[in-house]
Amino acid sequence: METRDKLLILIVVAWIGAAVYFKSTTDQMFARMDDMEQLQIKHVDDVNKEFRSDLKTLNLQFIGRGKHLRKAQKDIVFNTQRINHVTDSLGRNIETVALDLENFQRDTEQSFANEAKAREDHKTDFNSFKRQQRRFIGDLDQRLTTVETDVTDLNERVPPKEVDEKKTGRNR
Repeated sequence: METRDKLLILIVVAWIGAAVYFKSTTDQMFARMDDMEQLQIKHVDDVNKEFRSDLKTLNLQFIGRGKHLRKAQKDIVFNTQRINHVTDSLGRNIETVALDLENFQRDTEQSFANEAKAREDHKTDFNSFKRQQRRFIGDLDQRLTTVETDVTDLNERVPPKEVDEKKTGRNR
């Protein structure tokens, strides 16, 4: 397996890892949004049930009493304001999550684009390096051939030195 194949496998694995990470992150965000929606629905139902229960009790016990009717009206206004406040708060939270998702998507797309550009730059650099190395090896081969030719030529021009027996005997 060549280095190129290994690099491509590594890139594919990185893409798969990024996709899995993106998928798990979005799944978590969607699960969180579903939980928030369920909590909102439950809260509204609880408030409505509580309100209806209190209103029914008041109506049955205190029919015709203005004091209790005013209290019920105030409770209605308070509960309505509370529902509006919770709805607004949840709406802001949902908008914030949507904005965060958009930012995350934009950042992820930018990261993938940057990685693709970096990969292309590395590929170009690597190809350039390969060409330089081929030229350098070719130059070395040429120099080696030239040196071998020069050595052969010198060996042909210069006769081998004859060893003087007297000198060799003394040096030993």
